[in-house]
Amino acid sequence: MQNFSYAKALLEQLGIAVEDIPPSDAEQKQEADFLATFGDIRILIEEKTKEDDPGYLAHRAEELKSGEIHEASFPISRNETLSGLVRDASHQLKSSSDKSHDFRLMWFTATGVHAEGKYEQFIATLYGRTNILEMNAAHYRTCYYFQNADFFRRANVIDGAIVAYTNEQSITAKLCLNSLSPRYDALRRSAVLGPFGTAVEDPLALEARGTAFILDCALDRKNEAALLAYLQQKYKTAPLMKFDLGYTHTSILVSKNEP
Repeated sequence: MQNFSYAKALLEQLGIAVEDIPPSDAEQKQEADFLATFGDIRILIEEKTKEDDPGYLAHRAEELKSGEIHEASFPISRNETLSGLVRDASHQLKSSSDKSHDFRLMWFTATGVHAEGKYEQFIATLYGRTNILEMNAAHYRTCYYFQNADFFRRANVIDGAIVAYTNEQSITAKLCLNSLSPRYDALRRSAVLGPFGTAVEDPLALEARGTAFILDCALDRKNEAALLAYLQQKYKTAPLMKFDLGYTHTSILVSKNEP
């Protein structure tokens, strides 16, 4: 477990009891981090944090000190490094499944310069999420499971994820439900959702409102044309086009003495 737990700090602030799970060295088990109690519901949680790479921060600092403008950009789409964190969390949650619990959640916190971008990228990795534009429409819709999705791969283990990012002294968090989990219906009706208010991402609820698509077929996720054709037929739309949004951040060093 990391030295500081964003998960414990926020959950305890919300009045949720958190119990550490000690390591099981004798059994060589990689345990989850803790159990959290929401009313009479017990949740296994494994926490991961994504921080800035020290080498990147040093390079950025040198650019800014030299008077240059530093720019960084990356796509808001599936990321294999973040997928590796989900894989590791899944193993630890499964290892601790002998503890009495109702659901299993991963907690991910993005910190640093590009925290909000990494937060969005992690959600896209969980859901295989992209954006779909319908011909002659004035807006686009989010599509879930269009790309390879870690919630699909880990559906039997991970029931959802609490995804957060820091901004100076504040933290923003959202509960993302895994609509492919066999425990999805039970989780969405449980007391776990209460503390998150409207900060809950639920693909099935969004689809019911007409604001999202769900790609629920076994087609090869690399065959984009076939995937779009399936969505067009399922939702009776005009021709569709897929696109990913991107994250861009620009920095410049300003002297404190300047007005």
